[in-house]
Amino acid sequence: MFLLTAALVAGFLLLAWSADQLVSSALQLGQRLNISAYIIGFLVLGFGTSAPELLVSGLSAWQGNPGLAIGNALGSNITNILLILGITLCVSPLYLHENALRRDFIILIAATALFTVLIFDRQLQFHDGLILLASMVALLYYMTRRKLEEQATEQARPASTEKKLAALWAGLLVSLAVLLLSSKLVVWSSLSLAKLLGISDLAIGLTMVALGTSLPELATCLASALKKRSELVLGNIVGSNIFNTLGVVGTASVIASYPVPREIYTRDLPVMSAVVAGLFLAVLALQRSKKIPRGLSILFISSYLAYIFLIYLQA
Repeated sequence: MFLLTAALVAGFLLLAWSADQLVSSALQLGQRLNISAYIIGFLVLGFGTSAPELLVSGLSAWQGNPGLAIGNALGSNITNILLILGITLCVSPLYLHENALRRDFIILIAATALFTVLIFDRQLQFHDGLILLASMVALLYYMTRRKLEEQATEQARPASTEKKLAALWAGLLVSLAVLLLSSKLVVWSSLSLAKLLGISDLAIGLTMVALGTSLPELATCLASALKKRSELVLGNIVGSNIFNTLGVVGTASVIASYPVPREIYTRDLPVMSAVVAGLFLAVLALQRSKKIPRGLSILFISSYLAYIFLIYLQA
């Protein structure tokens, strides 16, 4: 019991430290490369912190349980918006001052629509996975090309900055690795403690496992909010959701074809679609005030609890 508790505390301490370092490294890297904080949050934090979802889904598909992949991806998307954004809003309101946000929300809605079309036949097969992965590659190519075009007129930096740039990349990758490992430590110690205390598998699955793969997003969003960098929070959430929808589900579908569970159609997909559309409409409605107020945290968190309660009832 003592060792598990110590591991849990150590995991949370490492999680907080690595999240702070990751955000700081990402901000410095964005300044050095002249890339907006939102793009850094979208690509580096959003895709990087989705590594646990990709790992869990890939291994599940490889071990003959690919249906877990789609549930993991959709559940993480819902958790990212309702719970993580809700908790982050408790710390600080989020300011909307990035034109890219509206465009990337449209990309997220398009990714959700593509996913919906592909599961009409109640199957996710190899070619469906290829379509999802190809869409993600096209998105990355589009964003990279757009950034290169913006930098085309800029003067080249002196060669002496290359060493510092390499150090920034190294710091970012190390902090990301510690973030992912500390998340794993927190999940493992929490599960072990819960089982030791006699907590049911259902309760564990609905709480600790569901939150486990979203811990990196939560840690980086809270660290970004504390640093008053709203762009990183929103970029992280939108980028992570796009990566989950295209990359995580696509990878699992390429590894193994599988039928889509009925609950996805009747519960999870409608909830995810409503959550994405609702946040997009809220962002549009709040453009004039240029911020998402703290008060909405109550709506987000209560909606998440209602979703978890629905899962519990249907289980």
